[in-house]
Amino acid sequence: MSWENKNLRCRDCKFWWPTAEGTGSEPSRERSILGQCRRHAPPTMVLDLPDHGKRYPGWATTKRDDWCGDHSHREM
Repeated sequence: MSWENKNLRCRDCKFWWPTAEGTGSEPSRERSILGQCRRHAPPTMVLDLPDHGKRYPGWATTKRDDWCGDHSHREM
């Protein structure tokens, strides 16, 4: 398998959920630049919220053109 395989991108993975960031409208696999990888349970992380230092679970944010070894094509 080639590391440059264009078919293994987050935007085509069934575990990737697009966010509205960067679209100016509703989330979309075609327009959204960022999304959340929901392959694994959300780890605990420190989020930049008004109550600094608090730990919350959060999904990993990825770019639509990223990919990982857990990629699983979504049903078309």
